[in-house]
Amino acid sequence: MATSATSGSQIFTVFLWTVLSIAMVIIGSMHIDNCPVEPNIPIYLIVGGTFHLLGFALSPLKLVQEKVAYAIGAILGLFSFCWFIAGSVWVFRVYQYNPRHCNDMVYKFAFGILIFEYIFLAILVAVFCLCTFCVGILMGISQDTQTPPISRSPDDEEALK
Repeated sequence: MATSATSGSQIFTVFLWTVLSIAMVIIGSMHIDNCPVEPNIPIYLIVGGTFHLLGFALSPLKLVQEKVAYAIGAILGLFSFCWFIAGSVWVFRVYQYNPRHCNDMVYKFAFGILIFEYIFLAILVAVFCLCTFCVGILMGISQDTQTPPISRSPDDEEALK
């Protein structure tokens, strides 16, 4: 039962990120010149969406060349993380300006994507910490049950009294 729930949540997550990535590419492309205050915001959407889609396209490669797929995935992941940081700087730096001189839909979509990614990262970190804590507790319990009892001689028992 846990396997079907896990695969169902994985399918939902991939579907959600695929739809968001396609929307990032489309919205960024449609408004490439509509953000003079920070022209990198539409570029952030286009490149970020493209790299997310490339990451999902690696799934079939894992069936054939697992090591190559993981190496490419690691490079894409590192780039995506750096691009996420750059996008955060570009988008949040413009937040204080009113009016922003940026297409409202582009700006709000990029802002929303970043907030969504921050929430997603926070959930991942929380789950990782929780799992690490639980594993630590279970390992502590298993070590306690595996330690052999201390055998004492009758002389030791007398000395303790």
